[in-house]
Amino acid sequence: MMYSQNTIRNVKPLGVGLAALAASLAMLATASPTHAQSSDEHFQGVTIGAQAGWEDRTIDATVLPDTLNTALDDRRDGFAYAGYVGYDHQLDRFVIGVEAGFAPGGKTLRASIPGGSIELDSKWSADLSVRGGVTVTERLLAYGRVGYAINRYRIRGFTTGTTAPVASDGETADGVIFGGGLEYALSDNASVRAEYRRKELDGSLSSNQVLGGVTLRF
Repeated sequence: MMYSQNTIRNVKPLGVGLAALAASLAMLATASPTHAQSSDEHFQGVTIGAQAGWEDRTIDATVLPDTLNTALDDRRDGFAYAGYVGYDHQLDRFVIGVEAGFAPGGKTLRASIPGGSIELDSKWSADLSVRGGVTVTERLLAYGRVGYAINRYRIRGFTTGTTAPVASDGETADGVIFGGGLEYALSDNASVRAEYRRKELDGSLSSNQVLGGVTLRF
């Protein structure tokens, strides 16, 4: 069979087209693992969660200054719990996020003063922090945290032998929060974490917390 010059010219573009198609398929095949790698980013998205654990709260301040110079020094520990919402962004092995937390109640601190006693009754606390970390394994994240914390409480004064306060006033203390922890991804939508936190607020009010949490991610 004889081929004309026109036929040969038509075959050449077809061969070039097939080569280009084959090259495109090869590029897609090699790109597939890279695309699949994004599914390994388990710490990406909007988060909501709850945490609970142990808290040690202390205060070491001077009240009634000048001649009396009375120390308000107390320490209480026990159960603590809170809820939180946030957002995490993962880029390869690195994760950075922002988180807001809220905790109702809290430990009440008390101390004796001349003629009676004084107490700080915590009503609620909140914090806003950023965290950054790196994945130790595909599902395990090690991170640190730093941010701003606030605590609303009521100060009450009692005279000796009475149970009703003779004076009461609401106060707010604020300061810094910092710490770190580990988070393990059970799936792309759920993880568990363990964390240590330190709060240092004005008025010499501080706390240490060891908390475990469950996070849902969307």
